[in-house]
Amino acid sequence: MRTPPRATSGERVASAGKTGRAGKVLLSGVLAICLAGSMALPTLPAEATKPKPPVIPSKAAVERAKQAANSKAAQVAKIERELAAANARLERLGIQSGIADEAYNGAVYRLQLAQAAATAAAARAKEAEQTLAVQRQQIGRFAAASYQGGGDVAKLAPLFTADGPQELLDSAGAAHSVSAAMQGSYLRFSATQVMANLFKVQADQALAKVKKATDEAAAAKKAAEAAEAAQSAAVTAIGVQRTNSINQLAVLQNISVKVAAQRQRGLEELARIKAAEEAARKAAELKRRIAAREAAERRAAAAERAREEQEAREEAKKNHGKKPKHHKPSGDNGNGNDGGGDNGGGSSSGHGASAAIKFAMRQLGDMYLWGATGPNRWDCSGLTQGAWEQAGVQLPHYSVAQYEQIQHIQEDDLRPGDLIFWATNPSDPGTIHHVAMYIGGGMMIHAPRTGKPVQIDSVYYWIPPNFFGRP
Repeated sequence: MRTPPRATSGERVASAGKTGRAGKVLLSGVLAICLAGSMALPTLPAEATKPKPPVIPSKAAVERAKQAANSKAAQVAKIERELAAANARLERLGIQSGIADEAYNGAVYRLQLAQAAATAAAARAKEAEQTLAVQRQQIGRFAAASYQGGGDVAKLAPLFTADGPQELLDSAGAAHSVSAAMQGSYLRFSATQVMANLFKVQADQALAKVKKATDEAAAAKKAAEAAEAAQSAAVTAIGVQRTNSINQLAVLQNISVKVAAQRQRGLEELARIKAAEEAARKAAELKRRIAAREAAERRAAAAERAREEQEAREEAKKNHGKKPKHHKPSGDNGNGNDGGGDNGGGSSSGHGASAAIKFAMRQLGDMYLWGATGPNRWDCSGLTQGAWEQAGVQLPHYSVAQYEQIQHIQEDDLRPGDLIFWATNPSDPGTIHHVAMYIGGGMMIHAPRTGKPVQIDSVYYWIPPNFFGRP
């Protein structure tokens, strides 16, 4: 085998020279990198490597933070109270507006009564004057006849005639009759004159009452308009206040305005839900009481019918089997219904109450308008007046007068079609200012107030009612 030729000495020297140069280049590069790295690293003081002590707020700083948090919470609570107060103010203004509206209806009602009284008084005075004129003419004819008859001298003439005293006596009797007739006419004339004067005074007084009622109606109208305007202005102003308050809440609670508004609406809706639940509970309790009362009435009616039937059987036995004269059982209205029930059995009659309720139901959604009696806008007493008019019952357009003219009942006696009233003084029906119609099940239909439509609510959706009646 051949071995590779050995390198010559010149070749070894050349090779060693190349290797040395390469090593130098590599060493230079490493040194350059190290120098660059050392230049890039900052020079740190020796103490920088020690841990920093924790920052501990002072007691004063902690107290200031607590005060700031409390202040923010107090501001939030204040704004929430202001929002609640604004809602309560709107509610009060709505009530005041309704009171003013019904006060106007009352003033118009009294004006109508005064006008009717004035018309009747004027008619009586006119009739008395006409009677007085007739009687005055009658007395005048008597006086003329007496004068034409010659007066007292003419009465002496019969003494000188053939018949003499007898004729005088006859004429004296006739004269006495004439005198008596004249006296009676004069007395009637005097009495009529007194009555005519009285009727004239009454007519004048009635006219004065009309003037007073007219002024009161005008003042009540202005008051109602002012109340409506105040409520409308408050709705706008409170709307602006509400927006500003919600913006402040958003800042204080560090949330968006949208979230703040949503939260406020949620709180208010929660309050409404709780109020509705309480109203529903009270309505259910009313329904239970009414059902218990009706059940007791049915039991009593059944017991009365059983008693009457037993008496009829005993009477039949006494009459040897002959049927006695039929008597309608107590409480029966002729169609098997005792007239009670929270199921449409009516106030005046089942049919009448049903007609009234159906009419009111057809007005659902119609907007409230004070002083309105339809056909598309209503106030509270206008709706109940229009509804019962469909049943042939005439009610005035005034809630106080409606209560005065119907049968008064207790709350537990309510039947569909009955009327429910609210008053500012629970013991004085003269302060009634709102009326609704009961439809059964603890519910009612009514025209609430400005800005609200005719709607169905719990009897207790608001404050408890004070008076109840049946047309």
